[in-house]
Amino acid sequence: MAQNLHFEFNKLYRAVFTTIARYIDCWGGRARGGSHFGTDYFLFLLMQPGYFRGCFLRAVFGDIRGSLWQDFKDRVDKAVERGDCELKDFAFNESTMTVLYKPTGNSIISKGFKKSSGSQSAKLKSLAGITHVLIEECEEVSEEDFNKLDDSLRTNKVERIQVIRLFNPPSKNHWLIKRNYNLLPSGIKGWYRAKQKDIPELLSIHSTYVDNIANLNQSTIDKYRNYGDKTSSKYDEDFYCRDVLGLISEGKKGRIFTRCFPLTYERFKSLPYPSFYGLDFGYSTDPVALVELKYHNGRLFRHQLIYTPGLTDDDLAKIMRQVGVDPKKRIYADSAEPKSITTLRRKGYIVIPAVKGPDSILNGIKFLQGMDIYTTEESEDLMLENEEYSWALDSEKNPTNEPVDDFNHGWDATRYAVSAHVQKKGGKLKIADNATVVTPELVRPNVNEDWDSWEE
Repeated sequence: MAQNLHFEFNKLYRAVFTTIARYIDCWGGRARGGSHFGTDYFLFLLMQPGYFRGCFLRAVFGDIRGSLWQDFKDRVDKAVERGDCELKDFAFNESTMTVLYKPTGNSIISKGFKKSSGSQSAKLKSLAGITHVLIEECEEVSEEDFNKLDDSLRTNKVERIQVIRLFNPPSKNHWLIKRNYNLLPSGIKGWYRAKQKDIPELLSIHSTYVDNIANLNQSTIDKYRNYGDKTSSKYDEDFYCRDVLGLISEGKKGRIFTRCFPLTYERFKSLPYPSFYGLDFGYSTDPVALVELKYHNGRLFRHQLIYTPGLTDDDLAKIMRQVGVDPKKRIYADSAEPKSITTLRRKGYIVIPAVKGPDSILNGIKFLQGMDIYTTEESEDLMLENEEYSWALDSEKNPTNEPVDDFNHGWDATRYAVSAHVQKKGGKLKIADNATVVTPELVRPNVNEDWDSWEE
């Protein structure tokens, strides 16, 4: 059976079949064929007589359905067309995204580090017998979550466990880079080549569309080349360097916040400073962003509690209870949603509408830029915003003073809270008189309270 299979793999991945490394990084530019290889490799192993237990993983469980799960089923369809197998030999469970290959008894399950975007970490059970893990978009996974996964993988059924990490190039401060790679000049200002550190248990395979060019049509090839052509209307240096060449960025061009640093959630919890919250309500497609904040002596600390689109006010209140939002602490929210503020107040939360006015966004940004800002590693969406929230570029690709309205939901929530909570005037909280335009009165803050005393 197994010896008659007709799999063809890109020679780029030849080392995967013989390496003794536990960690295998298949990463780089877009259209490199990483997911195709990963799912084809898992199908190959699934159909071998040897013991194999695979696991598809992404940051959010539901995201697997349209990516690795669908890719894998496409690989099965191709194998059936080649005559390598019969569809009846596969027992698919669509709801759990698991599959059993009946002739060998081998199987693949699917897991998420989180059940949904912005939710608490999922409990990764039933992984002790897993032999191979395929993580897609690994740059979205926190170091703490990865370490918990790694510690849970143990089996004596095979000589080596393989953890395959598929990812697009993150910035130089991402844990995947700092932990595994040294940076070398690329010849392009603000961009680096990554060279694997001397880590015997790591196999790094960096590739771009050029390594997969036989499987791409000419229009796709031309498009990628045009991104790097200064004479082309499609010229985009950031996209070309990161997404085409697979280089590591100093940070997105025009990044608004550059004094950003990571810290663990355990460290955040241990900080002896009072918490307060920022809330951006979002819309049907934009996420509701709720951020827990702490501040001390020019340093701001942030942790993501909610970052989920499509929430009703009742849904939001329910999740706020689940993630442990303290009803005694102040929540500074977008004043454009008075009905939502009223609903949350009636549910017992102290919600204060943000004060808006001319240049409030720019003034808030400027105030935040004067701080060292620490974001928990577990806050994947906030960490992404740290890298991506940027000034609009002019025709010469130079930053303007107009922020792009994207990757900013967590920053908006942060700005609402910090602008009101931290800025002091004469030793008092600087909260405008109209900050209590929404009833009921019983939760209206006392604007004359000293900011260091009301949280005690």
